[in-house]
This record gives sequence, structure tokens and C-alpha cells, in this order.
Amino acid sequence: MRVVYIDIDSLRPDHIGAYGYDAPTTPNLDEFAEDCVAFERAYVANSPCLPSRAAFLTGRYGLQNGVETHGPQSQQLHHPSNEVDWAGTWADHVPERQWWSLPRLFYEERVPAFAVSSFPRHPAPWFHDTWHEVHQPQEPVGENESFQTPRAESVVDDAIDVLARHEGGDFFAYVQLWDPHGPYLRSAEEVAAFEDVPMPPHPTAEQIADHREWDAWRSADHMGVRDRDDLRALIANYDAEIRYADRHVGRLLDHLRENALYEDSLVVVTADHGEEFGEHGLYREHWSTHDGTQRVPLLVKPPADTEYEPGRRSQLVTNVDMPPTLAEYAGLETPARWQGDSVRPLLESADEPWRDAVVFDHGLYTAQRAIRTDRWKLVKTYHAGMWESVVPETQLFDMDADPWEQSDVSETHPDVVSRLEGRLTDWVEEHREGDRDALRAVSESGPMGCRAFGDGFDGV
Repeated sequence: MRVVYIDIDSLRPDHIGAYGYDAPTTPNLDEFAEDCVAFERAYVANSPCLPSRAAFLTGRYGLQNGVETHGPQSQQLHHPSNEVDWAGTWADHVPERQWWSLPRLFYEERVPAFAVSSFPRHPAPWFHDTWHEVHQPQEPVGENESFQTPRAESVVDDAIDVLARHEGGDFFAYVQLWDPHGPYLRSAEEVAAFEDVPMPPHPTAEQIADHREWDAWRSADHMGVRDRDDLRALIANYDAEIRYADRHVGRLLDHLRENALYEDSLVVVTADHGEEFGEHGLYREHWSTHDGTQRVPLLVKPPADTEYEPGRRSQLVTNVDMPPTLAEYAGLETPARWQGDSVRPLLESADEPWRDAVVFDHGLYTAQRAIRTDRWKLVKTYHAGMWESVVPETQLFDMDADPWEQSDVSETHPDVVSRLEGRLTDWVEEHREGDRDALRAVSESGPMGCRAFGDGFDGV
């Protein structure tokens, strides 16, 4: 079977037309969504970029795979081959297959597996294990260009070239775009098309004024946001980047359609995390377990010869559920250490019974773990980074009444806090390896973003 997995960096679902956005950011994704199951409450198990993709590629949560942050603590996965004196001997003592990554599963089953992504230069050395091919689109020559600035046009050009060579058989194709991740590079004309973007209710003018008193990474003054007009301009740039990415994702989808690959392929469009725009004080940043960072789009189109029911799903899923989903559709046995659940039953029926909660972590700027149920979100902060004075240890949000997570109700619902704390403890016990909890290790040394950007800041 053919699998095409499109990973769009920093893409919020509420800036996509198919998820209810009013600006014309995503005409191609909106068309694609008509053939899809759209998950309304999809989260990444870990954020931001490195932890999120480590969770997806390994099929394991960050507390178990070892990647919860960036920097030195992100460079090596928890894996037996990294923890013995001679890597060639570890498989004599441990069943190797249970530790296979998603690409390695396809590789070992001799299904061509290829990635089109500059992500390995993040750096993420573990990304290379194991593909038949890795293609790294390159950024233009010039100042302020980096591994994060290859244009979507170049990424899709490379992806189409690789697909053309493999279209006669089965394959697993992973295609990663940096757009709309910053820096924003669209022309004034492209941005002007979104100058009247619909404005979110938060941050209010009063909240922006308060955020201007902060002295920390990505606070309002650091990002030139003095009022809601400045916020509107920032969001217009973001939306222009989304429109640019959508244009080239549309080219890729058209290639699949024009070459008889679309109908019989499993095609997924998602993101590694979202982006926050001041809802909680940081602007154009992914820094917490709030929905602006952690919630992502997830559009899944199964192969035409399988049963599925297009439409929306409200069940709680994470990106750790995607490896077993892809494996099941490909007819491959899921490695024993993968920790997610295939969402195929949800694709086939909106009424399928499912879990009632998900847990997810952030480890770059803060060290936070959250549990999300149908109604509640409990956030536990183990290290507040640069924001100790404004980020409490425990927060509880009623997501039905307060989807923007503005009112902490932990003091008025202590019973809910206690119950969810117990569930978090049980979840950690179930999913960690021995006494290992990589997020706790991050909290002890301090999040890498705080250490990298906190020097010279006096706090908030």
C-alpha cells in the first residue's frame, strides 16, 4: 500500500478553512478535507519540533523515548543500542523488532521508505534511522537562511521527483514543510491579502498592555506588538505563510491525483505543533501545553478500497497513534513497544468507543505535562522557564466553558484536580521505562529554551 504523510510545521487547525477559519488560507486543504476524516481534537504527544517528531517516528511518548526537549538532551533516543558497549551485540539479548521505528518497520519489510525533509539538520541524528532514502531540500543562498527556510516549493519539487520514481509500487513517503514556521518570508502583496484577518478574542487590548510589561523571550515588546493592530499584522503574516504552504501542498495532491496515486493511497496531513499568538503572553512561539501549541490538524484519507466514513471526529487522539494506524493499513505487525492505538476504527465509524483522555508534554521553554479529558485540561508545570511569576504549578481549565484557557479553576474544583493528578501518576507508571521520565530530567536541569534565551532577561 502507498502512504503519503505530509507534516506542516507550526500549523494551527483553527487557521484552516476546513476547521472553521474565515480567511482564505487553505483552499487546497479544504478540498482535500472533503475526502477525509478530520480530527477536531488531535494533539501532539510532545512539543515542539524535536520531541514531536521523535514521538511520531518512534511510536513512543517522550518520557519513554527520551526526547522531551532540544539541545544535548534531544540527540539520542532511549534505545538498547545506545546503552551497550558494542551496538552489534544488543540484539542478541533483546528482541530487536519491538524497538523498530516507523520508517524502519517499512524498511525492514522492504517497502520503500523515503523522507523529504531538512529536519535532520535541526539537528536530529536519530531521524536517519532507518529510511531507504532521505532527501534534504536546501534553502536559498543568502543571509538569514537556514535549515528552517527551505521553501515549500522546493520541498514539493523534491517530493514529486521521488514519488515519480516510486509510483509503480508500494511506498511510505514522509514530506515535511517548514512553512508556516517563522521567519515569515512572504511578500507585502501576499500579506496584504490577509490584512482583514478575523481576530481572535484573546489577547485583548488589556492583556497586550500587560504583556508589554514582561521582559522575556517572545513577549509583546520583544515582538513589536503594542496593540491589537500589531497583533493583526503578525497574524496576517502567519496566514500568508499558510496560504503559501497550502498552494504547494495542493501541487503535491494534484500530482497524486494526476498519476493515479490518490485514490489508492493513505494520505495524511498534519503538523508537529501549532503556534501561539499572545493568548498566554508569548507571540509567534510554541512554548506550552496550551492548545495553541499542542493541538494540531489531522486530516486522514484512507485508501478507496477500505471502508471509512468521511466527516469529523471529536475523539481525543495524538500523533503517537499514527504509527500503528499506518502499520495497520499497510498490513504490517506493530512493534511491541509502540504506545499508541490505531485510529482505523474511528475512521470507519464515528461512534466507535475510544479512550476518554490523552496526556501530552512540552519541554523546550517550560517543562509541563497536561491531561486532557472531554471537559477538563489539567496542566502540571515542573519548571516554569522564564515565566515563574505568571505560570503556576497547577492549572485547571474547563474546556467546554473556556476553550481559550483563560480562567484557572483549580481552586474551585479541587476534587477534579486530585482525580486528574492521580490519572497522570498512573499514566506515567504505565508508559515510562523503569524509573525513567525524560520530562522530569528536563525540569531538573532547566528547559533548553530557557537556558538558551533566558540570559539577560530579568523575568516577568
